[in-house]
Amino acid sequence: MRLLIQQKFNSMDTSQLKSVVTDLIISPQGENYKLAKKTRDMFMTVCLIMVMSLFSISNLKAQSLEDYQQEAAQNNPELYALFLNYNSELEQRTITGTLPDPEVAFAYFISPNNTMPGSQKASISLTQMFPWFGSLADKRAISTAMARMKFEEFQERRNRLFFQMEELWGELYVVERNIESVEANLSIINNLLNLSFQQYENGLTSQVDVLRAQIEQEDLKTALALLQDNKNLLIQEFNELRNTDPNTKVEAPSELKESGNIPEYGLDQIYQNPKLSMLRYTKDASATAIDLAKKDGRPEFGVGLDYMASGTFSDIATFSNNAQDELIARASIRIPLFRNKYRAKVRQAKWNLNAVQQDITTLENQLETSYLTALKDKKDAERRFELYNSTQIQRIEQAVRILIDSYSTSNVGFEEVLRLQRKLLDYQLKRDQARADEFIALSYIGYLYGVNNITPNEINY
Repeated sequence: MRLLIQQKFNSMDTSQLKSVVTDLIISPQGENYKLAKKTRDMFMTVCLIMVMSLFSISNLKAQSLEDYQQEAAQNNPELYALFLNYNSELEQRTITGTLPDPEVAFAYFISPNNTMPGSQKASISLTQMFPWFGSLADKRAISTAMARMKFEEFQERRNRLFFQMEELWGELYVVERNIESVEANLSIINNLLNLSFQQYENGLTSQVDVLRAQIEQEDLKTALALLQDNKNLLIQEFNELRNTDPNTKVEAPSELKESGNIPEYGLDQIYQNPKLSMLRYTKDASATAIDLAKKDGRPEFGVGLDYMASGTFSDIATFSNNAQDELIARASIRIPLFRNKYRAKVRQAKWNLNAVQQDITTLENQLETSYLTALKDKKDAERRFELYNSTQIQRIEQAVRILIDSYSTSNVGFEEVLRLQRKLLDYQLKRDQARADEFIALSYIGYLYGVNNITPNEINY
């Protein structure tokens, strides 16, 4: 029906088409109304199908690496455990920065203490101790620094998780592109095999050429099967980081982001690395611990109240019924008499501070070396990719085409065709690996920079 309608419309001139549209809109009784109505219905159906197709395509859009990373950040159990540790450490500030609980004591005199004008039956005392001035503030400062250190530990693990996923992403890219290259080369070998059969059947070559092509064909099939197994394994590892079913489908990347996506800030930016931040907060806590250790060697003060309940003691008229309960205000002091342990606390805190300072220096040197190494690897990968992609592969492809044409006409150079074909595949694999090496080196630089650093307010657990 649609074909007949289309043919009828193609045969109409402009005036006839105008008449059809007029009949459809103005005159439902016009002679062309049925034809125009069918055309309209067909047009609306096609439009509906196109809209539904576009909607389906948008829903089937493959997830990006960033989408996978955010999913892993939400689902990874190790990461979530570190975040819970951070929340736990936040509560420590309230625990350590509060006055010690007051002490309440009750005493009952089994043998009443007889005094004038009565006998003491029982007593209740309340005592509150106060540490040296500033001790509570130091404890809160230490707890705050340790909580921030825990958050940096969480952030470091989150950044490392993202980098691990980027490494696997680069390896998936290599495997996917290798599969494409091997399949393309297998297609060429199949054509060469057919060509060698024709030459052999025409008596223009020996069976050796056919056997060589078959050997090369089987090698490529085996390599293709191994690449597919590697791809499946990489997807399982990738899903493990996402904490999803190992067999969940992952769309392997067809391209990798360019070098310009992460700016090269230089050495200064690596000092924002969460590992260094962890040590800096530990250093702050150690420095405050020295002051706290000194204050622990100072006296502590206490205040209290004692209430004593008294009973009647004497039958003498002068003193009868004159017994009164007593309320006593009291002050106490804790004297840190044994000084060796307090001096040892101060020395211990100083040793810890010195050790952290050395750890910071060591880590800074390691990060600088890692950054320079990654920068060197990135530049080397760029050079290799440019060499293979822009020069070597094009030359070999040209040489292979020339040799294939020569073989089909003069029956010479078949072994050289196979050798260059293997060389072409080797360069294609090296090109893909160079591209992935560049991407991974770039991702590692971003990991050193801490480009994925966040604040506690940005966490959605």
